[in-house]
Amino acid sequence: MSANKESFREVEFTDGLNLIIAERSEASTDRDSRNGVGKSTLVEIIHFCLGSSVTQKNVIHQLRDDDWEFSLALEYGDSTFTVRRSLSKATAVILTNSARDLPLMDAAKVSLNGEIEISTKTWKDILGQICFGLTEETAAEKYAPTFRSLVSYFARSGRDAYLDPFTTSRQIRSYQKQVYNAFLVGLNWRHASEWQVLKDQEKLVRTPSPDSALQKRSTLAALENEQVRLVADQQRLRSQVEEFRIVPEYSAVEDQTRHLTTEMRELVNESSILTQKISRYEQQMSSESAGEISRVKDIYNEAGLMFPDSLSRDLSDVIRFHNEVTTHRREYLQNEIVRLRTRASAITDRLNLLDNQRAELMRLLNEGGAVEDLGQLQFRLGRTQERLEEIEKRITSLESSAAKEATVASGRQALLSRALLDRSERRPKWSAVTSRFVEVTQYLYGQPGEINFGLNENGFIFETKMQRRGSNGVDLMGIYSYDIALAQVWQGARQRAGFLIHDSLLFEGVDERQIALALNYAKQVSENLGFQYIALINSDNLPLADLHEIDLRWKDHVRLQLGDSRPEDTLLGFRFGQTPS
Repeated sequence: MSANKESFREVEFTDGLNLIIAERSEASTDRDSRNGVGKSTLVEIIHFCLGSSVTQKNVIHQLRDDDWEFSLALEYGDSTFTVRRSLSKATAVILTNSARDLPLMDAAKVSLNGEIEISTKTWKDILGQICFGLTEETAAEKYAPTFRSLVSYFARSGRDAYLDPFTTSRQIRSYQKQVYNAFLVGLNWRHASEWQVLKDQEKLVRTPSPDSALQKRSTLAALENEQVRLVADQQRLRSQVEEFRIVPEYSAVEDQTRHLTTEMRELVNESSILTQKISRYEQQMSSESAGEISRVKDIYNEAGLMFPDSLSRDLSDVIRFHNEVTTHRREYLQNEIVRLRTRASAITDRLNLLDNQRAELMRLLNEGGAVEDLGQLQFRLGRTQERLEEIEKRITSLESSAAKEATVASGRQALLSRALLDRSERRPKWSAVTSRFVEVTQYLYGQPGEINFGLNENGFIFETKMQRRGSNGVDLMGIYSYDIALAQVWQGARQRAGFLIHDSLLFEGVDERQIALALNYAKQVSENLGFQYIALINSDNLPLADLHEIDLRWKDHVRLQLGDSRPEDTLLGFRFGQTPS
């Protein structure tokens, strides 16, 4: 690995164990630190040459304005070529002419000096194919693994990459963890992808309503009852609208009806008064009688009085006058009674006529109505229909949601059954990783650790269990054991990365004995299988006594020593915050 700046400390890696030692010299002060000498920067540069993006979180992001360009020599088959990438033009990489036999080189630009320029995206596609067998068809699948996601397990970068064997970043989501690790250990990663598709469908089903299944059933029952009631209302209103007759000049008819009623009331009152008058006149007629002289004489005789002849003649004249008056009075009363009865009869006839007219008008009003009444009926019918449509949509939505939830649930069970069967058929592949993991943990601690590639209704389960919980750094050695197991299995594949890189973060807090054994185990398997194991480690973490005891000549494997006493001892030839010479 090299750069276009003379200050850069070049390094060459070989098959087997490769050590990058960060040393703290005796001359360094307490303020000096190995954190700035370039260990993590070296890992970042390797990733950069292998197509990674550069963000503000990366150390090399600070070099973007200084025309830094890094080169990495790679082997593919029987050929060796170099990839070169500049921070100022990170969208493209330059390959030497010997890379012309790489796949996907049809669209490459070849310069006069034979160098080949391709896009960074194409470069990652090429690496995915030659390292992991990823094809264009694979890349087109949903939630498919990528070269960048997989290579991170062979070159963990940053503190977050050393929290868990099965994740290399806090940003990795659950389904990605399942997809990447299933692919790496030989399980069917597409099942993990299918599980995520089912989860996506489940989210879509549950998004409109956070209610529980019981609440949804209760809501559906209430809506269906309301639907029945609304259908009945709709039919009734629709029938009323269809049978409705509009009465022309409805208001005038109403006014005419009111006038008839008023007139009839007045006539009834008049008729009552006439009846009272006729009765009184008839009583008066019966009390009227003609005068008689003999009756007057009898009264006087009873009193012992005698009428003279002259007085009798005068009294006869009075009685005759009285009879004449009575006759005229009776004739008057008789005429009034006839007149009143005639008027009463006319009133009765008029009342009958008015009653018939009013009855016809009332029938007309009862059978029909005004335009405004029809509009009100139609409005109510429209509102009922709108509410009914809304209810029907909600019922359909709830029924569809229930059906989809049932489909997702059945899909989960069907997928679990298929995945379990497939897992059994793939046992020879994933059990190879299990076997290597057990072997290396047995070597490190004298007791085998456990690794589980299980399944449940939510997808794949990846777990490790280390027996020696009392030792320091056991969890970190669980990461080491998983990585070294993967490296061994993949080294036997047709497509492979051919390297495994561990930063000094892996060895922090680990017992010296286990560090020595880990380096020795990595040396043995990498030499036997022909891949590069690159370990970046601080000098004070080197267990010298234990290395001597197991006869590991670690100095023979040191490829680069970095120091903190002078800027030129760092990887870049200067420390950030200082101006490079």
